[in-house]
Amino acid sequence: MKIFVVIAVFNRKAYTLQCLKLLQEQTCQNIGVVLVDDGSSDGTSDEVKRFFPEVVVVKGTGDWWWTKSMNQGCKAAIEHGADLLITLNNDTYFNALLIEKLVRLHHQNPKAVIGSLNLIKKEQTYIFFSGIKDIIWWKAKELKYHKAFSPLHENMTGLHPTKCLNGRGTLIPVSIFNEVNGYNEQYPQYASDYDLALRIQKAGYPCFISYDVVVHSYIEETGGGKSFVKQSVFTFLKSFFNPYSQTSLKMWYRYYKSHAPQRVFLIGFIMQLLRTVYAFYKKRNILHKI
Repeated sequence: MKIFVVIAVFNRKAYTLQCLKLLQEQTCQNIGVVLVDDGSSDGTSDEVKRFFPEVVVVKGTGDWWWTKSMNQGCKAAIEHGADLLITLNNDTYFNALLIEKLVRLHHQNPKAVIGSLNLIKKEQTYIFFSGIKDIIWWKAKELKYHKAFSPLHENMTGLHPTKCLNGRGTLIPVSIFNEVNGYNEQYPQYASDYDLALRIQKAGYPCFISYDVVVHSYIEETGGGKSFVKQSVFTFLKSFFNPYSQTSLKMWYRYYKSHAPQRVFLIGFIMQLLRTVYAFYKKRNILHKI
């Protein structure tokens, strides 16, 4: 069985090199790595080739963004014989057991997609993403197992069903990835990971998140539009019309049109917009408070 980790990057060379070093230290050694460099200007590809010559580097054109980069990276991994894909962001850190634990869970659940518990570490450890139990589409409300930025609970363990998963430590069997035709490039930067998980479940395969597999994230490095990042009102409103923003109106409309029940998708889309504005005013200083 061939396992390939796929990472899409744009600049932030130091994070990339650290991430690759952590992968090099994994207890599971039978892994390949595909790194998609979509137009970095900081010498990322040259440094990777110098220090990690075993990594397969795919060069993008600079306008692939995350989704096309991941599709191209997964395609390269499959061409190299991959049976399992593990998606990662370069702005993450994790221990040496990450891949081994995910593969072990795969053997127990061979027809499932399995994600990792995402944490952030400040003065103490906080939960960033721990899975979504359900989605009330007309309310644009995700019923999360834990609120984002809540302190890490003791004794969190086990495998839990989730409606959505992100790209931070998610294992996808190639057979499932191929069946659903990979990521939808109509979502160039955001929502394609959630969209993929929802389409996988529509195809009849479960998605789980494991609280025993942990990936930490440097979320301060996240892209524009995030409600928890301090930004001006002008910058926030401008992000609505940026197709590559997490608050892109076009992106959210397509997401609700694709996945919400037809009778409520427009209500859900409007509620999403209202919730986004509310979150901006309520949460934009959250990283400075924890």
